[in-house]
Amino acid sequence: MDSETSFADAKFIDLPSPNTYTQAILLLPATVAQLWGAIASADIVHSAVAGWPIPMAWLVTPIVLIQRKPYLIVVESAPWRRAPGTAASIKAKILAYISETVNRWCINSADLTIFTQAEYQQSLLTKRHKESHIINASWIDEALIISEAEATKIWHEKLSASPKQLKIIFAGRLHPNKGLLVLLEAMKILDEQNIAVKLDILGEGELLSNCQAASQAMQKSAQIELLGTLPYGSEVFRRFQQYHAVVVPSISDEQPRIVYDAYSQALPVLGSDTGGLRDCIENDKTGMLINPNDPLALANLLKQSGENLNLLQNMGMAALKKARSLTHQEMHRQRWQLLLKMLEQSEK
Repeated sequence: MDSETSFADAKFIDLPSPNTYTQAILLLPATVAQLWGAIASADIVHSAVAGWPIPMAWLVTPIVLIQRKPYLIVVESAPWRRAPGTAASIKAKILAYISETVNRWCINSADLTIFTQAEYQQSLLTKRHKESHIINASWIDEALIISEAEATKIWHEKLSASPKQLKIIFAGRLHPNKGLLVLLEAMKILDEQNIAVKLDILGEGELLSNCQAASQAMQKSAQIELLGTLPYGSEVFRRFQQYHAVVVPSISDEQPRIVYDAYSQALPVLGSDTGGLRDCIENDKTGMLINPNDPLALANLLKQSGENLNLLQNMGMAALKKARSLTHQEMHRQRWQLLLKMLEQSEK
């Protein structure tokens, strides 16, 4: 921050940083005192409903209401929610219920809310008269988006390659919520059917051993290769150009950043029909969606995709056009316009 000139006039206040619920409660008076003073000097207040161990909005919202400050909340994820089909303890279910209830109150108390997907808006904003907007989350830089000419050349080379084999990549945390176990089971089905498909896995996490075991179990035409990790940047994007599609079999409702990353390299996304993916993947246009947590449906989708690589090319080119309309800079420009409007209204 010190080396970034645009932050020269920014003022930073160090808040207590608890690591457990007990610490958060013990540090509550000091945290509230710091927040009270900071909010009092602000024209607009922004907070978040996601955080550990206690989301900051739980403390900020009552202070904002007392001080009558213009209030903005951006909802990019809902990590307190349990992914469908996953086991949860009674404690986890209680915490999820409390989080959903309190977060909904915080969101409905805000003057302006920005959501990354329609499902969050529909389920969390119950006061429909409140101003809210949906702006998909994107992290791609305009400089990393390839040109249409580059995309056409890359796809020509991929479609001319021999032998014909569907090449897909999974990039993300090796975690059950990402649908990785569903993907591994789908690959097992394809291998049993002797379908030629190559899956590369880029990432690390708790399911690494499962991926290794699945890779070793492939006996026919299906292949799984583990690539480890790569720093997020140009090298990752260049590697994406080798594939026909990115596969995103998530079972949670979050929107993975990989979707727009794939679009920037003219790659379609084969994913689950979840709240987070439904908003940014246009089915049969920039990708294809199937029911989440369904290995057989995913296997069939991959099989059909391998039989129609030209369709993947068409969807990839459509995805490239969509990438240009929502870069990381454009996402923040849209948010900034809403902040300016909010500031103007507060000054009237």
